[in-house]
Amino acid sequence: MMTSTPLLRDWQALCSEIGERRAGTAGERAAADYIAAEWRSAGLQHVRLEPFPCTSMAELHAEVHAPVRRGWQPVEAAALVGTPPTPGPRLLEAPLAWLEMPESAHRLRRGRLRGRILALFGPLPTEAAVHRRLVAAAPLAVIHVDERLPFGWTKQDGMYPYWVKRYGVRPTLTVPFRAAWDWRRHGVDRLRVRVVARPIQGQSQNVIGELPGRDPRRPAIVVSAHHDTQCGNVGADDNASGVVALLALARELGRRGRRFERTVRFISFGTEEQLSVGSAAYVRRHRISKRDAALVINFDSVASPLGHFIMWVAGAAALERFVKARLAARGVDVIARREISPFFDHFPFNRVGIPSLTFMRENFPGGRWQHHSPHDNLENVSPEVLQRLLDGCAPLIASLAGQRRLPFPAGLPAEQQARARKLGRDLLGT
Repeated sequence: MMTSTPLLRDWQALCSEIGERRAGTAGERAAADYIAAEWRSAGLQHVRLEPFPCTSMAELHAEVHAPVRRGWQPVEAAALVGTPPTPGPRLLEAPLAWLEMPESAHRLRRGRLRGRILALFGPLPTEAAVHRRLVAAAPLAVIHVDERLPFGWTKQDGMYPYWVKRYGVRPTLTVPFRAAWDWRRHGVDRLRVRVVARPIQGQSQNVIGELPGRDPRRPAIVVSAHHDTQCGNVGADDNASGVVALLALARELGRRGRRFERTVRFISFGTEEQLSVGSAAYVRRHRISKRDAALVINFDSVASPLGHFIMWVAGAAALERFVKARLAARGVDVIARREISPFFDHFPFNRVGIPSLTFMRENFPGGRWQHHSPHDNLENVSPEVLQRLLDGCAPLIASLAGQRRLPFPAGLPAEQQARARKLGRDLLGT
C-alpha cells in the first residue's frame, strides 16, 4: 500500500510553492519541470517536454456595477479566458435582458439583444449552432450565471478556442449566483459592465515519460492528467490531484522493477482548461491511432473529501465490467457513465477511436462546489481519498500492461465513435 507522505509533498510543491498554473505562464512551466524531474527520479524513460502554442492572457478582468439607492455598487466578476474586451476604456451602461438556457435558445434572433447586457442563466451553449445565434443576437456583453454553483463567489472559466476563432464571441463574464439572484428578486433592469482582455501568444507543454514494455509493437496504456489551472486558484483538486496521482503511480509501477508486456506511457497535458488543447496537440503531433494506444486512463479532480467516484467510460461494456470488478475487489466502488464526454483530456483520443476511462470525484450535482474558485485549495482535498483510488488503480494498470491480449474489444462501439466524430467536428473543428 502506497504512503500518503509523497502525495502531500507533491501537493505542496504544486499548490503552495508554484501556485496558479495558467496556460502559457511561468507557473505552468514550473509544474511541467517538476513533473519531469520526479518522473526521472522514479525511473521513467524518454522523459521530455513537448511545447505547443497556446493562448495566454497578459491581462484579463471584468467589472460589474449594479444600481443601488444612492448610486452604483461594484459586484464581484470574472472575465472568461478567450473573451474579447468591451469597447473603450469606460464602464458601459445598458438595459439588462434575461435568458434561461437551454429552453429559451429559440428566442435568440439576429440583432435582438443589440445594445443590451444579457444575463444568461444555465449552461452556455454547447452546440455551435446555438453559439452562433447568441453571437448574432449581438448583446453588448453576456453575463453567465452558472446554475450548478449557487454560491456567493464567482468562478473562472474559458471559451472554446475553435469557436472563438471560427465564429467569434461576445464579451463574456461571470458573476456569483447570489448576485444574479438579488438582481432578479429586486427587479434590476440596468447594469454597468467592463471587460478587459489582452490575449497573447504563449507556449504550453505536455510532459511525457514511459515505462517501456517488452513488446513495443503492442499499443500502450496511456495514463494521463493535466497540470494547468484556471485563473485565480491553485487548483488543488482541478487538477493537482490528477498530477499527484500520476507521480504516485509512476513511482509505484516503476518500483516493481520489471518490464510489462506493454508500454505504460504517462502524460501530463498543458492547457486542458481551454478544452484539452494540449491533448489535441499531442494526438495531432504524433498522429496517434489505435496502433499506438490501447486505452487512456485519465485522472481529473479526484480528491474531494466527500463525494462519489465517477468513471467516464468510452469503450465496450466489457471494459466497464472488467474495471469495475477489479476496483471493487480493492475496495473502490465507482459510478460508471458509459458515454462520450468532450470535456476531459481523453476526448482527442476518443476522436481517433481509442477507448478511455476518466476518473473524477463529484461532490455536487454535476461537478464540485469549489469548481474554478479560490476554494479549490489544499484545505479541500483529501490525501486519504486519493490514496484509496490509487490503491485500486495501480494494480489495475499493472494488470492491463502485463497482458498480451486485453479483456475487452479494441476501439469504440459504433454509436460512441459516431458521437465522438460529431463532437470533434462541432467543438474542435477536426
